[in-house]
Amino acid sequence: MKVDTLTERQQRERDFYDQFAKQSESCEIVFDPVLGKESRPWNSYWYVYEMARTHFESGCRKLLDFGCGTGAPAVRFAYLGYDVSGFDISAENIAAAEKLAQKYNLQGSIQLSVQAAEHLNYPFGAFDLVVGFDILHHVEIGPSITEAMRVLRKGGVAIFREWIEVPLLDRIRRSRLVRKLVPNTKSYEFHRHITQDERKLDKHNLEVLRQSCPAVEMLRFGVLSRLDRFVRPVGGPDASFLEKCDHRLFRIFPAVRHLGGEAVLILHKR
Repeated sequence: MKVDTLTERQQRERDFYDQFAKQSESCEIVFDPVLGKESRPWNSYWYVYEMARTHFESGCRKLLDFGCGTGAPAVRFAYLGYDVSGFDISAENIAAAEKLAQKYNLQGSIQLSVQAAEHLNYPFGAFDLVVGFDILHHVEIGPSITEAMRVLRKGGVAIFREWIEVPLLDRIRRSRLVRKLVPNTKSYEFHRHITQDERKLDKHNLEVLRQSCPAVEMLRFGVLSRLDRFVRPVGGPDASFLEKCDHRLFRIFPAVRHLGGEAVLILHKR
């Protein structure tokens, strides 16, 4: 599928992120997650970066940033030493990502292009590692995972950090009382990257994913730390106390992990 023949859903996603990128300011990158000086196993984003660092140390060099957005992860991966390729459906996102790469003098290590996740133009087996942050709930799962597996070399790994539906807790979240207390205004949606068509991955989505790649591991995060938005700045640099509490809770009661609303999905290409 060419980017000039997008589905209606893809067009809406593109239009949202074109507007989002235009309103976003260039960010200052914090490189702590890839430096290896500190570990935060309780944070799903840090966990993915630490996995990427471990794979780099074991010899992986070519990385695909699957849905690269405005470029912060791609810059971190390039800073770590990867030869990074990244794509996004939004041309404005790609333009912002290119500026960010130039800002940190890493443009020589990052190749970016406008593409749709469901139909990529990279060659078969081009990458040692595929990494995506919060992208699968914006795309069609089946064809996107098929493409991720196609461009991954044999023995390679794809890692996705995603939002996962927890029926009990999400039913409470969607209740009239909670929606009244925490309304989804337009400005709130932009702040949280909430698009019209996105949905948390549910049981059906995960089954479709496993059909495309049977070798899947899933590690859940985020039970008590769901409340972080009310007690600390979103995306703050300091470690979350509630995430640490989750980490300890999971060690004592492993079954509680099933209530986690965040997940790191690890897909192995055999």
